[in-house]
Amino acid sequence: MLRYAGGESIRQIAREEQRDRATVTKIVRSDEMNAEVRKMREQYYGLGYDALHAVQHALKIQKDGRLGHQLLANIGVIPSAEERYAMAAEEAMNADKASLNPFEVAMTEDEDGQMLQGNMFRVAYGAACAMQESAKKFDIQLPTPEEIRFRRKVAKVADEITGGRFCQISLANGPEGNRIRQLAEKTVKRQEARQLRSPRRAQPALPRKKQTAILGEVSTRKLGPLQNPASNQ
Repeated sequence: MLRYAGGESIRQIAREEQRDRATVTKIVRSDEMNAEVRKMREQYYGLGYDALHAVQHALKIQKDGRLGHQLLANIGVIPSAEERYAMAAEEAMNADKASLNPFEVAMTEDEDGQMLQGNMFRVAYGAACAMQESAKKFDIQLPTPEEIRFRRKVAKVADEITGGRFCQISLANGPEGNRIRQLAEKTVKRQEARQLRSPRRAQPALPRKKQTAILGEVSTRKLGPLQNPASNQ
């Protein structure tokens, strides 16, 4: 019974005690065993008062700040990391885009560069906060906003190429996923280069009066002032 209470399995006890497993099962699940378990639980719960006195002594006498912080977190006074991210997301949703840093802006945008809404924004903003906190704690280099937007475009093009199965293909076949990603990267780079070469915009037609005035000025510069026929005579 002591070995079973210590965490050993019925099979292990039966093998080491050279007893049948049915016999061991009958013993460890007997009324005597249940009474022993209840007795141990009473002794365990009785330590609760000693534990409470120890915590009171550590806080009031030793002024253990770390223990105090943990106690406040346990009773819900200090919000957890998930709760902090949720509260921050609510505040950010009520604010404008200018209140977010460039990394948070990139993380909370959709494929068209528009800010996400509702739960999608909360999840994306929470992820951005968690990544920034981890980067500070573990000295991790975060991707730049440009890299985030580029990867998002690549993922969209890769999904278009595979009919929405890019993630499934990448998990099942790594080399094929890499080939599709490289093809999508080339496509996105061509699209971005094409956007940089903005076409020459056609000038809007001028009003007829303005056209007449310009033609008159051009004629005057090329041919000189028009002479009065009467003066020539």
